[in-house]
Amino acid sequence: MALKNLRKTLGIRAKFIIMMAILGVIALVGIGYGAYTFSMQASMKEADTKARMMEAYVKAGRAYFMKEQRPLINALVEADRFYPELQSGFGITRRILDQVQEKALLGFQFKQASLVPHHPPNKADLFEQSIIKRFQVEKKQELTGTVDKDGKPFYYRSRPIKMAGGDCLRCHKDPADAPKDLLELYGTDGFDANFKSGDVFAAYMVYVPLGPAVEAAKTQAAILFAGGALMTVFGLLVIYFFLDIRIVKPLMELSARTQEVSVGRNLDKSLLSAKMKDEVETLARSIDRLRISLVKMLKRRKND
Repeated sequence: MALKNLRKTLGIRAKFIIMMAILGVIALVGIGYGAYTFSMQASMKEADTKARMMEAYVKAGRAYFMKEQRPLINALVEADRFYPELQSGFGITRRILDQVQEKALLGFQFKQASLVPHHPPNKADLFEQSIIKRFQVEKKQELTGTVDKDGKPFYYRSRPIKMAGGDCLRCHKDPADAPKDLLELYGTDGFDANFKSGDVFAAYMVYVPLGPAVEAAKTQAAILFAGGALMTVFGLLVIYFFLDIRIVKPLMELSARTQEVSVGRNLDKSLLSAKMKDEVETLARSIDRLRISLVKMLKRRKND
């Protein structure tokens, strides 16, 4: 009821300004949301590119190690000896990327997550375990998405790690077949008698921090929203004064003159004024013609 009464008391100018303000707010919300979404999409693409680069380096380095370096190292080292710095693809990759993350890619994380690791820090957490199980069941070659780690958002990219053959099985299936140095370093953890060649037992996990991108997207959206809000307020003020000068005041003047004519005052005075333009002027001319006709009719009656 109060809203109905308010609508009745509001003038054309106020109603028009309120309608424009509502449309402006809707447009601003849409612009802010669109800017945030677009910025996040761009950030996700950038994160994926960075993750692919790190993944490509890891894949190429491991392939070179397995094909070129490892056979030569195994030929030079005694059968029961094991040097992680030379003979472990996992170890070499981890140590190199630890230095890269520390010096060049702050916030980035790389992990060779394993269900049954020799090196305890490689133990897959619950999320990584679910990724490895998906690789085992769905037979996919990569998985990507977003995840929160310690309350911070990350984009992740993952690829499965499989038992490559006899060399891998020797170090992961039966402690009795493993090099003595390996047992001295890690003990009997990290072995599983059920392992077979081709089994997926781990995954490369590349984590790219999204925190800075999220903050940048929020800032950009806020700046656009604030700038749009200022422009909207300025536009509404311009419209308000334009309506006041070109429509409201001329109409109020025309209304006052029409009321004078209706009670027989100033019948010989034109209703037109310099303030009346466009459609208001057209309306004033129509009413003025009616005034002239009324004056003529009154004069004829007086003469009769």
